[in-house]
Amino acid sequence: MFENISRNLPGNANWKGSFYEQLTECGIWDKHAFWMLHKDLVLAADKLKNLSSVDKELASAIVRLQSNVDRLFAAHFNKNDVFKIVNLSTDDMYALKERFDMAVIGVFSGAVPPEDAVELP
Repeated sequence: MFENISRNLPGNANWKGSFYEQLTECGIWDKHAFWMLHKDLVLAADKLKNLSSVDKELASAIVRLQSNVDRLFAAHFNKNDVFKIVNLSTDDMYALKERFDMAVIGVFSGAVPPEDAVELP
């Protein structure tokens, strides 16, 4: 149902070219792929907002993806790590990461802040 969420997990047949594949393999925060993922997170939040629980498989995929992105985000700022996000300024990274985190939280809370809640690049 939320193809761009599962697509971002290693092992998915359509992983190549996904947001997380580009981030982990190339150090590129692909904005187009990010917004496709973000759209599915927002759709999931909207579809699930009146339910008392989130499907375990979907929740697991989202938590794994957020954990992976968090790890790379932290690695970027670790002077002892070779991983770097090469195509964004620090301000843009923080803005997009904040938007990602709010969308993830929205899936579990049922509320995603409006697009203008975060100043985006």
